[in-house]
Amino acid sequence: MSTRKQTTLIVAGIALLVVSGSLQAQNVRANPGYWSDSNGFVVRSGFGLCWHTGSWTPELAIPECEGGVTAKPVVPAPAPAPAPVAAAPAPAPVVAPAPAPVPAAAPAETFRTQVVDKAVRLEGASFATGSSRLLPGAGSKLDEVVNAAKQYPEAGLTITGYTDSQGNAQSNVKLSQARADAVKAYLVGKGVAASRITTDGKGAADPVADNTTAEGRSKNRRVEVRYTVKEETRVRVTQ
Repeated sequence: MSTRKQTTLIVAGIALLVVSGSLQAQNVRANPGYWSDSNGFVVRSGFGLCWHTGSWTPELAIPECEGGVTAKPVVPAPAPAPAPVAAAPAPAPVVAPAPAPVPAAAPAETFRTQVVDKAVRLEGASFATGSSRLLPGAGSKLDEVVNAAKQYPEAGLTITGYTDSQGNAQSNVKLSQARADAVKAYLVGKGVAASRITTDGKGAADPVADNTTAEGRSKNRRVEVRYTVKEETRVRVTQ
């Protein structure tokens, strides 16, 4: 074979390889790192080289274009951090109930000495009308005075006689005095010291009832025996 024919065969073989490489390139999809044709495939040179764009980076390398250059694996973006979980609100402080109020102590009780003015009244039925003589029914009342005089030996007794409004005023004063003296005599006879007793006659003064009626006049013809004693009484003292 002549030298000219051998050269022709070599050129034809190279052309076949170029066409073959070009056909293979048509099956490689381009990405932003490579120029692409209207069908989206990588554009190659006549020698099968891929044409880079200005955006090419090793991460965009296509193995078929770079002749064994392995593209760096694309590291996925880290997952977003989970949203912070809101902390549960702190429990409300437990407020202890206020202690029950302590009941106030009951007021103390004590004894207190009181001065008491006591009175025993002998009304009309104790005397005859216009007389200072005691009737038998007066004894029970006067015995109350005798017992009180013995219970309170330090107490003095005051006996005051009265009349109704009928009759002479001066005579009524004398009659009322006589009635007071009659009661004193009864008490002395029962053992009450005469030195503890004072008497007075006031006539028709200080009526306790209506003198226009028989009943009222009967109540006004009276003798009152009063005595003052000191008694200890239990009382509640408030501070």
